[in-house]
Amino acid sequence: MTSTRMPVRRAEPSSTVSFAFEVERRSFDLLNTKRATQGLPPLVWDERVAEIARMHSQNMAEQDFFSHRGKDGGLVDDRAAVLGLHDWRAIGENIAFLKGYADPADSAVEKWMESASHRNNVLSPRWKESAVGVAVTADGKHYFTQVFVLRG
Repeated sequence: MTSTRMPVRRAEPSSTVSFAFEVERRSFDLLNTKRATQGLPPLVWDERVAEIARMHSQNMAEQDFFSHRGKDGGLVDDRAAVLGLHDWRAIGENIAFLKGYADPADSAVEKWMESASHRNNVLSPRWKESAVGVAVTADGKHYFTQVFVLRG
């Protein structure tokens, strides 16, 4: 039986920093630059939040879909629960899908900033912690998920 699923480059920590991990961190830094231009404090990277974001990006890449709702019907709060993150008062999510951009991090951030709802998430003063998860398919599709958390 032949599989039609595309191999996905995973963003797992190793001695050699993966391309996806570099895109995650560059995106996050660019998002904090956008916040700084508005006089907002930087978001703090949280590795547990990154795992939630990576899980969704990975699922979208492996299952070839693009939606806030996973193929299992779950949303960001469900993904947080699966990974054991329960101590939040508010949780939010931005997603992006790109292919064919020379700088996917910059392009994803610019597309988020062009969208009112995504920009509102990025520039909301209520968010304190965040992370970006990226999955890249062998054919160059980039799936981005940014998760925002306000702890209780």
